Amino acid sequence: MKKLSIIFLVLVLTLTIMMPAGVANADSTVKVSGEYVVTATRADCINDYCYSSVVMVCFYFISTYDGDLAGTAQECLYCGFSPCSDTIRRVGIKTFTGTVLGKEGTFTAFVTHQFLRNGDFKVEQAIISGTDELTGLQGTLTFMVTETDTGVWKGTYSGSVAFVQ
Repeated sequence: MKKLSIIFLVLVLTLTIMMPAGVANADSTVKVSGEYVVTATRADCINDYCYSSVVMVCFYFISTYDGDLAGTAQECLYCGFSPCSDTIRRVGIKTFTGTVLGKEGTFTAFVTHQFLRNGDFKVEQAIISGTDELTGLQGTLTFMVTETDTGVWKGTYSGSVAFVQ
């Protein structure tokens, strides 16, 4: 019995040494950060909801990223307004084209914006799919606005990404 456990241990150690480094590190998470500028382009009323007490609007944005992410993104945020709520929550889809840590391609992300009546807000993005060199990209980003002007927001982003095989 002792001989079998020694053989098993040697086999496991041998396979571990033989495993390519790229496979072992395929799911490693990397921190990313940089700056962004978001510009509002238009807003469309969705499905006649604009004539009820709950208003549904799609806001369109174009974002430019610098830093570990470099490129542009188009975003449509669906926004519901209700006079009975203390928050405004926007959810949408963003399509980014450019580079992430030097790898080029396109990714799609689920975006949430939450605005509170006290003026605070939170913006998060979850990367859900990628193409070309960004295939297998997953991660989350958080955005902080540092400067605002009519229809334009500037700020920083930070988060973590991983290239999953």
